[in-house]
Amino acid sequence: MKLWVDDIRNAPDDTWHVARTATEAIRALARYHFDVISLDHDISHQVTVGALGRPYPCEETFASVAYYIAAKYVDKPASIVPKIVLHTSNTVAGDEMARMLAEHGIDSQKKYMGAANRLEMEV
Repeated sequence: MKLWVDDIRNAPDDTWHVARTATEAIRALARYHFDVISLDHDISHQVTVGALGRPYPCEETFASVAYYIAAKYVDKPASIVPKIVLHTSNTVAGDEMARMLAEHGIDSQKKYMGAANRLEMEV
């Protein structure tokens, strides 16, 4: 099984279990074993006023999911630790998540993406 954690981007194909919130992701991780976990960092909320809709950043991020992964798999044999891919467009936060996972003995692969929404394109 594969877990795709992202509030905006769609999974690469329909073989992925998709979690759009940190709560959904942590519930899935508590319930199932995944072979691959692909994780975003930033979360934004869609705010609509009249006909105008726009994503706004949220204080919550998917870093909590990375911390859960670190706690779940710390000191576990490498053979049961899933492959972790960080697919965020926020390179600084992605590097921080990778560093934190590495401190807990978990390797990750960084696959930095382009902007996921208009807000990210404007920054």
